[in-house]
Amino acid sequence: MKQTKYPALFTPLRFGSLVSKNRIMAAPMGARSTSDGFMRPTAHKFYADIARGGVGIVCLGETLVDNATGNNHGSVHRMDDPKYIPEMRECTRGIHNFGALASIELIHPGRRADPKYTPGGKVYGPTGGMAHYGSGEHYTTEMDQAMIDRIVNKFGDAAEIAMIGGCDLVTIQGGHGWLLNQFLSPNTNKRTDQYGGCIENRARFLMEVAKNVREKCGPDFGIEFRLSGSDYMENGATMEDVVETAKMLEPYIDMITVSAATFDDKRASARMFPCMFMERGCNRLPAIEIKKAVKIPVISVGGYGDLDQMEELVESGQVDGIGLARELLADPMFAEKARLGKEDDIMLCTRCNECMSMGFVPYVKYPLGEAYCAVNPKYKMVFNTFPDIKRMGSHKVLVVGAGPAGMEAALGAAECGHSVLLAEKTGGFGGMLRAAWYPDFKKDLKRFTEVLARRIEKAPNIEVKLNFTVTPEFIRENDFDDVIIAIGAAPIRPDIPGIDSPKVVMATEIHERELGQNLVFIGGGMVGCEEGIFAAKYQGKNVTIVEMTDKYGKGAPFIHWLGMTIEMEKLGNLNMMLECTVSEITENGVRIKAADGTETEITADNVIVGVGMQSLADQAWELYNASNNAVIVGDAKKPARMNEAVAAGYYAGFNIQRLDP
Repeated sequence: MKQTKYPALFTPLRFGSLVSKNRIMAAPMGARSTSDGFMRPTAHKFYADIARGGVGIVCLGETLVDNATGNNHGSVHRMDDPKYIPEMRECTRGIHNFGALASIELIHPGRRADPKYTPGGKVYGPTGGMAHYGSGEHYTTEMDQAMIDRIVNKFGDAAEIAMIGGCDLVTIQGGHGWLLNQFLSPNTNKRTDQYGGCIENRARFLMEVAKNVREKCGPDFGIEFRLSGSDYMENGATMEDVVETAKMLEPYIDMITVSAATFDDKRASARMFPCMFMERGCNRLPAIEIKKAVKIPVISVGGYGDLDQMEELVESGQVDGIGLARELLADPMFAEKARLGKEDDIMLCTRCNECMSMGFVPYVKYPLGEAYCAVNPKYKMVFNTFPDIKRMGSHKVLVVGAGPAGMEAALGAAECGHSVLLAEKTGGFGGMLRAAWYPDFKKDLKRFTEVLARRIEKAPNIEVKLNFTVTPEFIRENDFDDVIIAIGAAPIRPDIPGIDSPKVVMATEIHERELGQNLVFIGGGMVGCEEGIFAAKYQGKNVTIVEMTDKYGKGAPFIHWLGMTIEMEKLGNLNMMLECTVSEITENGVRIKAADGTETEITADNVIVGVGMQSLADQAWELYNASNNAVIVGDAKKPARMNEAVAAGYYAGFNIQRLDP
């Protein structure tokens, strides 16, 4: 029998009367539902694909137990009516077909319900008063005993419906600032009755829910409780509170998953969905402490992806398993690749939080209602737009440029059988990513490039030419069927007096130069903020960021922007100047003009320019006009987000041939 490199992770896990085939679980992930609470057809395949990737348990995310008293954003799957059973059976059957257990996350938002989705705009919580939802506020009605009893029963009924719908277990959401966590936290629970005060009282509602589920679903149905190991906020539930709660819950449940933080803290998202500024597994400490206090299995979740770290935590007995979410969007085959020793082909999540932020109600003004992955162009797209069965093509394809769009284009075309020449004018892969991956918190961009490079090198129908400049004449002379132009973009060089000074460095060249102690960044977009953080935090430089608008980090995914904000506020040697412009670069530094017209001069050893990128349009169109079937993709067409460049490149290659050969 072939031995895996990660034996602890691939040891079966027994909990209650159930067995998970390994210790890697898919944490709750929602697939947006229709406005009446039904799953969209794509959801069934999404969860089946996650199961196909080899995890032991697949958990469907955010399912309402009582839509009439608590709905957080309208398009949430519901489990409060038997009419949802048929589609649940179809979904869980797909999960079971790949040998995984099926779970579903049961929630009641409590104070975090959106009044516009509840009858009469009435929102319920442990204690009355004002509560926030995003950046707004609404009034909360204190739950009386009848309402408490109703919701306790609704949890039990939802679990019973889930069981009949084919679920092997349910995950009861007792953390993250949802209703059960609101009872646990002194910040939101001011009650003086049997549900308030001491931890035994504050945990009473959670206990009643667990007991009700057990009574209705029987001893053989799995009950997992998800807890925030600590609220990490003043007057919130502490780690000690949660350890005691876990001990009280233990007789009635089979497993505990430990996350962290609460939405009652408006900045909690950066820890709840750990951003790239946090270490992998950053929430493991409370999970380890809870594991010491209980005998049932404890699963840790939060920004994991390092297999050696995961293996060590499980092998040492500090936790019993690891939950993954965003990582399985980046690479749904994560577990199976790890089991088979193909970890070098695992595409790691960069924790950019593009997927979470694009639909992160109510924090974004126009939520997209879908998530897309910056490093996985196939996520939620292939089965929506293209058939799973690919035609075996016969075209001769040229891809110009080996940045992310070009590399993906080459792979997309090769995957369909075409013969591909990938030409790159420099000596390596990655394009502009090569200038971005130096900060430790962005090293996964280098991993992304390396994984794509390995795939390209292994593809028998891709030829690579590095240090090769493609000309229009080369295209005309070589009779290519298709040309994909992915030559990227160049940094904008603003017209500022003194811009030609030797102290001026373009942001794309910052890691190629020896920089002085005092740095001024022109441009407070995502590049300026990230590189400013790196220079101030990791290199000890004195950093000033000058941004002409009243907002910094424009274009950053919301949760990433939140992470940048938290990091910058920690740094006493980083200063952000909004609504200011650099009017001149002087011998000693820069002259800065504020919105009110006042000017100041700041000493700077170097001035870093990061005001944006511009497409290499003229070069791209010269190449385009040399072919009768060309396409321009990625930043060469329009500077955009990484996920857009990756997807555009891949599908430009994948969809070359419309007719079967």
